[in-house]
Amino acid sequence: MSKIKPYYYMKLLTKPAFCHYHFSSQCRLMALATLFLTILCQLATAQLTITGNIANKNRQPLPYIAVSIRQGKSLIATTISDSTGHYRFQNIQKGAYHLLISHSSYKDSSIPVHLWADTTINLHLDNEKMLQKVEVTGKKPLIQMDLDRLRFNVTGTELVVGNNIWDVIEKTPLVTTSSDGGIRISGTSGVAVYINNKKKVLSGTALKSYLSSMPADNLEAIEVITTPSSKYDAEGGGGILNIVTKKKKEDGLDGSISLTDRQTATNSQSANVFFNNRSGKWDLYSSSYLVNRRRKPESDHNVYFQQPGNEIPLSRRITADGLNRSLSAGANLGIDYQFNKDHIAGLIMDYSGNDDRKRRNAGSHDHYAGYDSLSHSENTDKLNSHTYSLNLNYEGRLDTHGKKLNIDFDALNYTSRNTSLSRTNALDAATYDPLYISDYFRSSAPQHVKNQSFKADFHWPLSSGVNIDFGIRSSFSQIDNDLVFENYVGGNSWAKDFSRSNLFSYDENINASYVQLNQKINGTWAYQIGTRLENTIAKGYLEGEKVVNRNYVNVFPTGYLKYTTSGKKTYTLAVSSRITRPGYWDVNPFRTYTTNKAYFEGNPFLSPSKYYREELSHSLNAGKGSYIFQLAASQTLNEIYALPFEDSAGVVINKKTNYGNKYSYSGAVIYYNQLKKWWQLSATVLTGYIVSKGKYSSNISIDNRSFLLSFSTNQTFTISKKQRLTGNLIANNTFPFTIVNTRVGNRLDTELRIRKSAGAFSFTLSATDLFRSNKDVYRVQAGDLLLKQHYYNDTRSLAFILSYNFGKSTVKKKRDRDTEFENIKSRII
Repeated sequence: MSKIKPYYYMKLLTKPAFCHYHFSSQCRLMALATLFLTILCQLATAQLTITGNIANKNRQPLPYIAVSIRQGKSLIATTISDSTGHYRFQNIQKGAYHLLISHSSYKDSSIPVHLWADTTINLHLDNEKMLQKVEVTGKKPLIQMDLDRLRFNVTGTELVVGNNIWDVIEKTPLVTTSSDGGIRISGTSGVAVYINNKKKVLSGTALKSYLSSMPADNLEAIEVITTPSSKYDAEGGGGILNIVTKKKKEDGLDGSISLTDRQTATNSQSANVFFNNRSGKWDLYSSSYLVNRRRKPESDHNVYFQQPGNEIPLSRRITADGLNRSLSAGANLGIDYQFNKDHIAGLIMDYSGNDDRKRRNAGSHDHYAGYDSLSHSENTDKLNSHTYSLNLNYEGRLDTHGKKLNIDFDALNYTSRNTSLSRTNALDAATYDPLYISDYFRSSAPQHVKNQSFKADFHWPLSSGVNIDFGIRSSFSQIDNDLVFENYVGGNSWAKDFSRSNLFSYDENINASYVQLNQKINGTWAYQIGTRLENTIAKGYLEGEKVVNRNYVNVFPTGYLKYTTSGKKTYTLAVSSRITRPGYWDVNPFRTYTTNKAYFEGNPFLSPSKYYREELSHSLNAGKGSYIFQLAASQTLNEIYALPFEDSAGVVINKKTNYGNKYSYSGAVIYYNQLKKWWQLSATVLTGYIVSKGKYSSNISIDNRSFLLSFSTNQTFTISKKQRLTGNLIANNTFPFTIVNTRVGNRLDTELRIRKSAGAFSFTLSATDLFRSNKDVYRVQAGDLLLKQHYYNDTRSLAFILSYNFGKSTVKKKRDRDTEFENIKSRII
């Protein structure tokens, strides 16, 4: 191979065409709400910034150019230009420096810089040479603690080869998942999922289906945010999971197709299609899915009454089985137009629909003093729903110093019809033959939700190392629920039961603003402080009478302090505050019956609960292993929880209520190691102490103290690297604990997976819940009631998954946006 001698030159702006750089100075002072923030900004002006863009002779951005700053013989800092050719240095002192530019395609060069103020240096490079080979020698640590999040860097690991994003989430430290799409962080549910800081909240199997349709080959990192900052919506107390993808710039088409066949007690199927086509200034992307999921759940409920009477038995046993079928379909279409490198606009249209049917057969055995009473109930529930949503977005970079503006407008329309039919026959205690119909009723509860929202976010680099973010949000929601309850009166006739029917409407307006300041003081210290202000106006009408009238303001402060030692050990202290509002279905007084003597009911009088968390984290790398240690305390005030109570006729009612407060103290240890070339191990131990105190109904006291302990492990085995054959073993076990008068039994979730990759195809065989141990086991003491419940949701399964990736794998991924209708969906579903 002949050696190529590059010809390279740069010219200043005063000389045409090939190279220019210019200097600009500015000193900014912002009038902030508090004197403390102002003092911080003024102190930071001694630290200066150098920023700019690098382009070729055709003024096309040049990514991945190494840029360094040297003072004398000392190397001050080094950075790499991003995908748009932009580079940035922060926290640089005044003085004389040399700016060094280095890349395999260009001759190394040096530019003198006399730095007295924030400076912009734009560069044009010419005469590139073709690269024959690039070898990457630097590598980020697998587990890394940033200021406000734990970052799991998966780029280049075996975790992303042939997997989808859901597969990688299952192996992320501090995160546990369930087969039905549930996600927990540090044992806490209610997690919000983001992609590139844009919210993508779905529910259960729909969420899992969406993430499973996205190949992980373009995945850069999974970020676990246990204490979200003020910039994020205050809704939700379970933390945030942010999925970060690599940014690519080439035009072209790419996509994926995935087909799954799953066998539990019955058979289920699903299909997912995703594509992204980028051409010039236009980007068109779409995804669609179709899921036909069937399950045969089983349950066993034992109820013990402490004060039996003529209508109240000593005990009652309810055994039930049935068939749940969920047919889900959805699609979205997004279009982006890039006016230039700084400004882009787009829209997203989204549809999702569900047709859920549940059929239950329940036998009830009431034991009285001296005799027994038996009955059999047949229940059929149908839920048909449709969701239409629209998002309009503008994203702009306002200057070369990094000012950015994001504006979103969202509209959502959700309609559903929930119907239920229940028929109960009294049985002969000796022969189990039907005697007569003891109860026969039906109900219908259509729901309509409309929402419109607007939000704007502004990012402003004040000076070197100091950034401020602020924004506003306004949301308007209207919810209408019409519950019609009817009793069977003979023939084909039904009579409306006015005592159990109602018309409920709910209006909600949320207005919010936030501001947060962050600074990297030096290589050792960094901090971030912020606050979010939210005003909520909620009004509820039951049969035309106003029963809910709330107008309240909440302040949600957040703060972070990070210390990094010379040995790259980090210590992070974080505090945050959140709010959990009741879901729109939780405030719907619709009833779902198991039998005529047991039902679930919504509560229109639910109030939001507040959540506070304080956390100390420490990370280190020792040999091949990486460790994260975390201590945390949290307080949930006015928590929403469902507990059963008994009416005067012995009917057991489950109803959510604001029972009181929960206090949690936890510790976690995360360990990751490449034990062998063919064996990767990730393990998490979570322990805690939980206190729940309050009152339920009028006379049920709650005062629980309990320990929490769970273990999880994710192991990856390279069976044959040549054949691209891998195996995964996943196991999560949570030991028994007590919360809100509820003793939760042991739960073990397992999965064994074998994957074969062949070109663009991958074939996966997955076996879940190997020991049929993924069960819900509860023992509830609620006043005069003692309940023992066992529920199994048919999770043991064998699945075959076929995936195919097509197009150019280097195409830049679609621009994900934080659409407001995703926030509304999380409260509907």
